[in-house]
Amino acid sequence: MRLKQLAVGARLAASLYALTVLAALLSALLLMQYSTGSQSLVDVGAVKQKYTGSLLVSAMWGSMYKHVTEDESIAKVERWIAAGRTQEGYEAEVRAVMEEDCTNCHSRTSTMTDAAPGMPLTSYEDVLALSTRGLPDGKLLGSLHTHLFAIGTVLLALSLLMSCSDLQRVWSVLLIAVGFAGLWLDTGGWVLGRSSESAVWLIIAGGAMTSGALAAMAVVVVLDCWIRIPLFSRHE
Repeated sequence: MRLKQLAVGARLAASLYALTVLAALLSALLLMQYSTGSQSLVDVGAVKQKYTGSLLVSAMWGSMYKHVTEDESIAKVERWIAAGRTQEGYEAEVRAVMEEDCTNCHSRTSTMTDAAPGMPLTSYEDVLALSTRGLPDGKLLGSLHTHLFAIGTVLLALSLLMSCSDLQRVWSVLLIAVGFAGLWLDTGGWVLGRSSESAVWLIIAGGAMTSGALAAMAVVVVLDCWIRIPLFSRHE
């Protein structure tokens, strides 16, 4: 069954689904630029900090920056991590930073509006757990679960729709392979980021491959529902 052989309603649904995927990709790109303040397509520093740096420092530079008294507070935490995250170093400088900037919300008994009792920062052990390289165990597993299922499902749906198009088989196979390979590289980079900063390039390459493949598949589906794609369509 080819896409052009489907009823008009089915082709409309397939087209709207593909357009929705394109809109989601665009919104994801705009969100990345908005959250990092960067005008480039990819902020390598932000990706490196999120996936190969510590969650604590990443949050202090990012979503929690408005609560940080001064940049030197973040620098103290960064120096403590680089020096080996010792308890002596924590007591000397980091405890005061946490108490001034973080523990009003990040404590097990906090009643603040934005309280985060599940992510306390009131003791050396608490801060130590959130200062390891890369995503912490719970956040890593949760992100892997969500990302693999969500993106994998979208890739599968678009792959099946595209396979019913008139696109030449070699291009269909290539896009499907690139899409799933990119997903595995991206998520694999999250895991490797816990041990090496170089994993940032796997994450960036994987994200670009997956996004590019999804966008290309979506465009193919939209066009093939209604017209013949020059140069790339199968010969009748």
